[in-house]
Amino acid sequence: MQEEKTLESKNNTTSTLLIGSCFDKQWILQTNEAGKINDYVCLICRQIASNALELNCPQHEDTDELLIVGDQCLKQFLKENSNSCPIELHNGCQYSKNKPLQKYIGDLTVMCLKQFEQTSKALNETEKEGETPGISKCDFKGKLKEIKDHLDKSCPLSVINCWFKPFGCNYICHRHNLDKHLIANMKFHFGLVIQSFQSMTQTIQLHQ
Repeated sequence: MQEEKTLESKNNTTSTLLIGSCFDKQWILQTNEAGKINDYVCLICRQIASNALELNCPQHEDTDELLIVGDQCLKQFLKENSNSCPIELHNGCQYSKNKPLQKYIGDLTVMCLKQFEQTSKALNETEKEGETPGISKCDFKGKLKEIKDHLDKSCPLSVINCWFKPFGCNYICHRHNLDKHLIANMKFHFGLVIQSFQSMTQTIQLHQ
């Protein structure tokens, strides 16, 4: 049970990184040169801007560089600072979507986010323990905008429910371990299906 809670926690952390926050700069740097992405760093959190917005307040019109922030970062900053601009804390912050920039960031090449997280954790453990733990791998390499679909549908390191969850099996595991679970629990799963079918049959008979 404790392992299941840990797996769920890891999965939720990754989902939050993709949905709410800006993108981890160290992750993006694994497959991109620093000079290629420095112009797309969020001015608030210093990570790579997610759903990038451009600040275009009149107070900064003489600035040569793009003033880029992540959508969620800016919303949170404005909420906590009475709608003051994150550049000079003046009132009436103005911003707009920068679609060409959003497309460029979305087309950046990235490795699997879960592979990056797992490798980083393994390196930290190696430094502490002096040995390299055995880890599973995901060889995904694609566009940043494709990463969520990859994690949801094919990443072997993603945490997923058992196929028989609708019938009552609450087992969760990494995708690459699912086959092992299904093979080892065929009889159990068959029993759940039979039990569900019998329950449905009884319900239909009662209504007739």
